[in-house]
Amino acid sequence: MPVSPFDTRGRFTRNYLLFAGRNSKEFLLYLSGPGVYDSPAADVEATAVPGKNGDILTENARTGQRRFHNLDIEYDVFFFDGIPAKTTAVKSWLLSPVGYQKLSDTYNPDFFRMAVCKDAVEFEVTRHKAAKMKLTFHCKPQRWSVAGQKPVRMDAPGTIRNPFSFASQPIIRVYGTGAGVLYVGDNAITIHSIDQYVDLNCETHNAYNAGGFCNQTILSEDFPELAPDSTRITWTGGISYVEVTPRWWTL
Repeated sequence: MPVSPFDTRGRFTRNYLLFAGRNSKEFLLYLSGPGVYDSPAADVEATAVPGKNGDILTENARTGQRRFHNLDIEYDVFFFDGIPAKTTAVKSWLLSPVGYQKLSDTYNPDFFRMAVCKDAVEFEVTRHKAAKMKLTFHCKPQRWSVAGQKPVRMDAPGTIRNPFSFASQPIIRVYGTGAGVLYVGDNAITIHSIDQYVDLNCETHNAYNAGGFCNQTILSEDFPELAPDSTRITWTGGISYVEVTPRWWTL
């Protein structure tokens, strides 16, 4: 016979989620099941051609890559006691943040998503003055690797290996003085001036340091990506060493 989550007090390890920098345990709010980690849909248009078998597929993405749609992730959650106060606090926590926020849970702690809680939060009050609800988060398609958010220091040229099947857009911090050229795979980035360090954000296509943006000091055809498998990183000139925050992700 299934065990109700309301009968598990003190019997099992409780699972929880973290959203917008806060832990659901602060509200005595726990998960009775993991979110549904379905894969997002690829942004592909199919066009039928009269008289021909099969459709023509158009990928709405850069050549050789795929774009994915957002998806909804649902959690079944519950809490005990203090219903009026807790429901107010929970609604404020989930619905007040603006824009995407980091979302993770204890079922899959090695990954996180970027999400927003935009739907109404409805509570079903049950016995023992407890309540349960279904939380829906509208998420970007990526599941980001927690390990991929940690900088990797490279004191000498070498390779960095992407463990997933999707190209990532890293943040590369280049240390040095004067000018230098950074090579990431087939991409060459000329940095005309380095004042201690410069950050290259390959997602936003910006260069900056503690003093602000310094895009005018960068010359490159494009900002590099870290393709699946290994990418060679080297440099010349006044570059001393680099730190790569790879930002690995998967679906």
